[in-house]
Amino acid sequence: MKAKRLVSAIMATAMAFSCAVSASASSSQPPQPIIPDTYVGTTVYIYIDLYNRVPVLIGDINDDKKINVSDIALLSAHVKGKKPLSGIKAKTAADTNKDGKINVSDIELIAAYVKGIKK
Repeated sequence: MKAKRLVSAIMATAMAFSCAVSASASSSQPPQPIIPDTYVGTTVYIYIDLYNRVPVLIGDINDDKKINVSDIALLSAHVKGKKPLSGIKAKTAADTNKDGKINVSDIELIAAYVKGIKK
């Protein structure tokens, strides 16, 4: 008797799961990944050559292990075209929203982080 109840419960769970999967597969909108508004303050790892992986603090453009006004100044100079960023670490740290471009929106995100404003 207990075995029949267990099998019934397993079958009901399997059918419910199957219905949920087929319903989500047939929906017109695919599920959207959860993407944070900003990556400022997070650490990512990049390969500088085939074997060496180094940490990069997003937003720390001058690589002093702090995100502050000097990083905003360096990024502003790059965006204005006055002093381009050199090196993969600086460029990776500067693209704070990870859209593949270094622009004013990246400056805005670092400034908000420095001011303590969470977006």
